[in-house]
Amino acid sequence: MSTHQNRSVYVKSPWQFEVHDNPVSEPGPGQLLVRIAACAVCGTDFHVADRMAQDWQVFGHEVSGVVEAVGEGVTRFAAGDRVALDSSAPCGQCRICLPRPYGRGRPELCRTAATYYGSATMGFGKMLLTPQQCAVAVPQGMKLDVAALTEPLGVSKDLVETAQVGPGDHVLIIGPGPLGLGAAALARHYGAERVILAGRSRSESRMAAGEALGADLLIRVDETPLAAYDFGRRRPDKILVTAPPQALAEAIAIAAFGGVVAYIGIAWGPGAKVTFDADAFHFNKMSLRASHASPGTHAAETIRLLADMPQLGAQLISHRFGLEQTGPTLTALRDEKRTLKKAVMVND
Repeated sequence: MSTHQNRSVYVKSPWQFEVHDNPVSEPGPGQLLVRIAACAVCGTDFHVADRMAQDWQVFGHEVSGVVEAVGEGVTRFAAGDRVALDSSAPCGQCRICLPRPYGRGRPELCRTAATYYGSATMGFGKMLLTPQQCAVAVPQGMKLDVAALTEPLGVSKDLVETAQVGPGDHVLIIGPGPLGLGAAALARHYGAERVILAGRSRSESRMAAGEALGADLLIRVDETPLAAYDFGRRRPDKILVTAPPQALAEAIAIAAFGGVVAYIGIAWGPGAKVTFDADAFHFNKMSLRASHASPGTHAAETIRLLADMPQLGAQLISHRFGLEQTGPTLTALRDEKRTLKKAVMVND
């Protein structure tokens, strides 16, 4: 089988990076070979570089590019098509995915998802092999670096939908990182009456982006802790937590009667266990919901949202760099990972 020239960034903890030739094969059945145009940096990439890569590995999973070749059985795409990738997608064939009465009709719970994650080619490279289920078409006119935000915006969308944000809601978002900023924009888009963004004053660029994306109010929690903040006659109906799990107890304590707390946050070690007043939780008729957008089910919608809301790309992308600069850039940004917005690797 013939191969295609490729270069990939390899990482090994702590904070070691190398760029090597990494030839990639022709796409197999159901696969796309994608020439990578852009790969955005996820917070997980910093964790991988810091302590999760026990041996040299490729990484990066927020990807857009152009289809180079297609494998047997691919019907949705052809060479030359511009695509954005979700890192996983429901298989569409198992008993969980199949609609009733043939299955459960819950593709978001699929346990045999299609994914390129963990393969020999990943996002910080020139080429990538992916199952076709992970790809969506990029609209004409959209820049491919913006299209690389499809996957993380899908995570924000899952959080907003998990909380069932809708017209009339007062929404508090704890954590102004890229996921929180995306959630602020989507909460406003879905009709929330009031959108409040809470973060630290050191994250001023993030807080300013949140305001530009639709937040009515900014709370700097190092100046006024949420527990001491006066929300007036109406506390938040929906609280979206994109901070570490320790923030959950505080969120539960300040939510409105009948409030919903939805979160996506990982402790990666100590701090994974939290405690809260279960009696108050019960008598206040509250809900606590976990958002985990894997497999991804939102890419087709989020690519349209990126097209309809150009302010998302303009506000979220703060850094661009080339493939060979991936290691130096991540190393330089590691102390800013709690204050930067989105850094995106862009190939020529």
